Amino acid sequence: MQISKEALNFKSQVQNLCKVQNLCICGFLIALYVVLSLFNIPISEIIEIRIGFLAFIAAGMIGGPVMGFTVGFLGDVLNCFIRGFAYFPGFSLSYALVGALCGLVLYRSRISKARAAACAFVEFLISVTLTSTWLYFMYGTPLSVLLTSRLIKCTVNFFVNIVIIYVFLEAFQRILHVAMPARR
Repeated sequence: MQISKEALNFKSQVQNLCKVQNLCICGFLIALYVVLSLFNIPISEIIEIRIGFLAFIAAGMIGGPVMGFTVGFLGDVLNCFIRGFAYFPGFSLSYALVGALCGLVLYRSRISKARAAACAFVEFLISVTLTSTWLYFMYGTPLSVLLTSRLIKCTVNFFVNIVIIYVFLEAFQRILHVAMPARR
């Protein structure tokens, strides 16, 4: 699995992000994140399947790491204000990193199971490390307790997320080919 050269051309991605069509796509994906974040599927008291991050992955796939970062960051900010959550910038950074790193993996690349697994691993890694850190800062729960419980939760979610991401990417790629034929 190789990262495309276009995924590392951040200057070009910033210029593309400033186009009206891409700004509209960003707005749509931010709104999509807010809506998808309402549909968490609880499995147990500590484990739930979340699908909101698919909007960040879609942004990274369409516009690269810059669009993924932007949608991840702004999506979390807007979600906090709309749903009335207390805003903590660490979570915005985490979501922005998920979007950016998945953008590195997916931008202008062929969809594969390995890329889906890489995106799931990015989400896993950030959720275990950064999210645990942010929860420690916010609530003072010992980091060892957080890491242990989150490692179990994220490991279960990792395998589920691989399937969800792969199915989503396959379907989303087909939609993109129909909706945006110029981007082929």
